[in-house]
Amino acid sequence: MSGGSTGPSRWWRRLAAGLVTFGLLEVILVVLDTEPDAVRLALLVAVCVAVLGLMLDVLDDSGPSWEVPVEQVSARETGDSRLSRYANLLEAHLSARTLDTSLQDRLGQLVDQILRQRHNLTRDDPRADELLGPELVAVLNGPARRLDAAAIDRCLTRIEEL
Repeated sequence: MSGGSTGPSRWWRRLAAGLVTFGLLEVILVVLDTEPDAVRLALLVAVCVAVLGLMLDVLDDSGPSWEVPVEQVSARETGDSRLSRYANLLEAHLSARTLDTSLQDRLGQLVDQILRQRHNLTRDDPRADELLGPELVAVLNGPARRLDAAAIDRCLTRIEEL
């Protein structure tokens, strides 16, 4: 008697198994000359099939899943105030209705810091433009403009590669 399938077909299989079991028990008890009571035997088989079917239905649960849902922790919830400020700056830039140079100014500060630490250069040095690349130089030195997420990503990747 299988509890693994779904739908009404499992109950038809259980009914068939109950009828086969009743028939076998009836034949065995007649052969043993015990004079079985057919009604009581049918009730016993029906109760056993029902109880076994219910147990199989309850135990058929696939059990706990080994997949653990990963919670995406917000930058604001990590406790890192600098990361939170950067996330706010990016969100503000992407959703702003007016042009603002806050993101460009912050990117310029990051570039100045990295050029000074890693290359002992300033942004005014002609060699810095070669390191920064034309797109990042245009963002840093150009007028205020809205950058999309892909452009911000390219700029940050370039800064990381310095």
